[in-house]
Amino acid sequence: MKSVYAFTLLFLFTVLGAKATNFSDSIQIAGMPGKGSWINQPAKTIIKGNNLHLFAPKETDFYHAPNGGFKATSASILLFQPDSNFTITTKTKVAFGKTYDGGAIFVYADTTHYIKFLFEFSHYGKYAVCSGVTDGVTDDCNNAVAAKNEVYMRLSKNGPVYGLFYSLDGKEWFCARMVRFNPGGNIRVGFSSQAPLSATCETAFENIQYAPVGFKNGNTGEIK
Repeated sequence: MKSVYAFTLLFLFTVLGAKATNFSDSIQIAGMPGKGSWINQPAKTIIKGNNLHLFAPKETDFYHAPNGGFKATSASILLFQPDSNFTITTKTKVAFGKTYDGGAIFVYADTTHYIKFLFEFSHYGKYAVCSGVTDGVTDDCNNAVAAKNEVYMRLSKNGPVYGLFYSLDGKEWFCARMVRFNPGGNIRVGFSSQAPLSATCETAFENIQYAPVGFKNGNTGEIK
């Protein structure tokens, strides 16, 4: 996702702070389980039915470089308590401005154990579907390139295995990553928008669909 960025902005994020702050706000999105709460306050949110517009605060991110030298936990994440198995599908549209702007679906245990399924403006100058699995440090990669600033994303859990799937048109789906992730403790899932180099970044999560069942098809993430 951002190896160059991790080294060049280490000092900046050290100054701005990397500690995640919990907020007790209770947020409801149609179809999502229960009420959501924040890890770090957003700049702004707009919720209508099962659509979420999330505005990232200035210069915020959630990432820990593989070499362990850079860590940021300042991005806003809206988290929900899922079922033991689940599937989240949404159309993710990002108002890209600067490099590394992006929107993500998160699986979150704590600040050192999480999965970030991200759609970002990569340092290659492309709109990229990325996946990062953080177990102390982040193991990340770019999975696909989109021609437009929108992509369909699906994150699904079946037992200890999480499947990350994407589609460029909402019809044909591909598997970006399969990962066994079992950090222990409470697991929550949700949505985030990041703006590591920007004043803000708006991410629209449209037509959010939640199902309390895991994927049955490991190629597409389909649940039937």
